[in-house]
Amino acid sequence: MTSEQAIELGGLNYGVEKRPLFAPAWEGTYVEAPGFYANVRTDNNEILGVVKGRYRIVQNKDAFSFFDSIIDKGEAIFETAGALGRGERIFVTAKLPDDMLVRGEKVEKYIMLTNSHDGSTTIIAGFTPIRVVCNNTLTAALKNLDNKVSISHTASAESRLREASRVMGIASKYMDEVNMAFESMTTRRLTDLELKHYIETVMKSATKEEESDKDASTRMKNLVDQVYSFTITHPTQTTEAAYRTLWGAYNGISGFYNFLKDYKSADQKMRDMNYGYANDKISKAFDLAARMI
Repeated sequence: MTSEQAIELGGLNYGVEKRPLFAPAWEGTYVEAPGFYANVRTDNNEILGVVKGRYRIVQNKDAFSFFDSIIDKGEAIFETAGALGRGERIFVTAKLPDDMLVRGEKVEKYIMLTNSHDGSTTIIAGFTPIRVVCNNTLTAALKNLDNKVSISHTASAESRLREASRVMGIASKYMDEVNMAFESMTTRRLTDLELKHYIETVMKSATKEEESDKDASTRMKNLVDQVYSFTITHPTQTTEAAYRTLWGAYNGISGFYNFLKDYKSADQKMRDMNYGYANDKISKAFDLAARMI
């Protein structure tokens, strides 16, 4: 299907308008806040964010149309579409047809396209490998290649083709390099001490700042023990590729944030895994693993 059809099926076919902002003055009167506007959903009048005058809205139905040429050629297929919060951030995921093999384990390649109406981001394409055996989201930023790129929204068909080709070119290079890094991780075996040190290094600062040193130390020890236990005992962690290897350690961190961490809602988990603290921790786990190999 096209991006517009995916948007429709995902319930994202609402419009957004930029409307003036007003503040209470006196006796039921209001004054306009010059230079500031509210981005408002036209279907239910929900305010999605406050932006400045120069902000340009990209409607949901248009946000990912640049990628339709890739879909048409069979180089990817839209798989999911959704929104976060009140609809201030929307996304679609596109699966690439060829999978990675990491010492025999299948890792699927995805591109996540996101757009926001709260002024926080432009249109972004993010590259996300997912380990199939456990459905782990594997966040990995390479030194010479980021795992997210900004997209220039344009009405020109020629420009849209250029953007699509650019994204696919970066995605191809990124996935090749990540695949090599993952493969190298499977050959690096870890002693018990190395594994615990790896987990401690990544999870450092995962305790609350207001806790006393003693409380923080106890909480950190419990957290490390929990991640360590998952890393060496969970069935997805005892495969030939993962058991007591750097690949397994990296997936132990990802597995914690995918499956063990308690989130208040699916919305919060989605935010955290893709844009927040969990995303940062899994990236840190990859960075440390890359240094160790």
